[in-house]
Amino acid sequence: MSQMNRSAPTIAMSIFVLSLLSAQPTLVCASGASGPGQINASPSVESVADTFAFVRWTTQNPGGTILHYAVVQYGTDPDHLDLTAQSPTRINPAHSEMVFRVRMNKLQPGTTYYYRVSSMQANGISDPAMSAVSQFTTRAANSVTAGQ
Repeated sequence: MSQMNRSAPTIAMSIFVLSLLSAQPTLVCASGASGPGQINASPSVESVADTFAFVRWTTQNPGGTILHYAVVQYGTDPDHLDLTAQSPTRINPAHSEMVFRVRMNKLQPGTTYYYRVSSMQANGISDPAMSAVSQFTTRAANSVTAGQ
């Protein structure tokens, strides 16, 4: 009988823990810096082809919603970055830094693009960290990837 009385709190605690683990990701907030984030490493072009490119960067963990979007604003004029590419990513609250990565598609071959990076929470609130404008040039046309 005393064995049964001791297992009831254990079962109740297990149910409580499971209910916390099943919470909606956008409702769970990451711990960490809530102040302005900084771009710790300059964004870098991870790879570039004739019609697409990947950009990668690191920031302090921005906190906020677990689900975030990496955002790259880009264009062929550094004063008019009117194209946007986004990629969803999840924050690990246990890590102090966050790595973001975005693929930009439908680029023109042999063209110089200017870009800056930032991130935003799933609820649309922008994180305070934003990079300076950088640039890269796509490769000349390649029959293998042209039109992708």
